[in-house]
Amino acid sequence: MSTGIVIFARLDSARLPGKVLIDLAGAPILDWTVRRCRAAGMPVMLATTDRILDDPVAGFAAGAGLEIYRGDTHDVLGRALAAAWAFGLETLIRVSGDSPFIDPAVVTAVARVHARECPDLTTNVFPRTFPPGISAEALPLATLERLDAEVADAGLREHVTLHIYEAPEAYRIVNVTANGPDYREDGHAGLHLAVDTPADFARAEWIARRLPSRDAGLAEIARLAREHDMKTSEEGIAT
Repeated sequence: MSTGIVIFARLDSARLPGKVLIDLAGAPILDWTVRRCRAAGMPVMLATTDRILDDPVAGFAAGAGLEIYRGDTHDVLGRALAAAWAFGLETLIRVSGDSPFIDPAVVTAVARVHARECPDLTTNVFPRTFPPGISAEALPLATLERLDAEVADAGLREHVTLHIYEAPEAYRIVNVTANGPDYREDGHAGLHLAVDTPADFARAEWIARRLPSRDAGLAEIARLAREHDMKTSEEGIAT
């Protein structure tokens, strides 16, 4: 296998415990993320921790027919590298499990640009022209191995690519931008579509229950997100 999407998910979250398996309009958040990643047309796998706490995530993966790798909790860089080895990946496309509205077109664009440019990292967040929750990074195996050898700081290892963003002169980074040559639509950068907090979940639930389909495009999701935020703002002013 050459390129695959690896979704990183675990159950403990200080602000929204168990969030990746919380029901969102009839399906777990993680199921939304998997379904939308699969629409990008590449193999999809899951990486979680080896703790008992994350056994339900492994159970979800089994039920969804996903290959899974389980590794260290805090050394996410080490887990990513081991997952790439285990899955036989030359390029790992990293997506967060708390991204129920991830845009398949963004993931596809990142993969296409990475195959064309062959940099150390292909991303859509440097600079960010898409909202949180619409993020993807393509990492070649060689970059993961280099990071594993060079990065000792535990905080940097937990965030995988933070070292690259903090030392861009040492790496070749290619960025996919909204309204650019490889993704021609608005990225809706001013929104927040990740699910990190109870308020994020309430917004996501409101949006999800009004979507015409779980496969709806980013433009429709963004329209509903703005409608929700405007309604919430107006209600706040009224009270």
